[in-house]
Amino acid sequence: MAFFSPVWRSYYDISSNAAAAFASSSSRFSLSTLEIASNPCMTGFALTERKQPDVWRWATISIEGPIVDEGWEATQADAKRSAIDALRRVLAR
Repeated sequence: MAFFSPVWRSYYDISSNAAAAFASSSSRFSLSTLEIASNPCMTGFALTERKQPDVWRWATISIEGPIVDEGWEATQADAKRSAIDALRRVLAR
């Protein structure tokens, strides 16, 4: 299956109220740092958010709501990379 590059969006840039509510329900920390990536071929999304200045959470969430995978990285860039890698693993199944 081909994997298209997801587009990362700030929580505040999500236009759909339903999508924003779904994303915020998966957040554990600050909505001001929450970013979401989705793709038309995915049945879920990835997120990153800052817990502390040098601790970023990443997670992949299924469309039904449960967290599929999550972890922690020192930078947002590393968290985004880990989240996308996790999404690719899910799509490869």
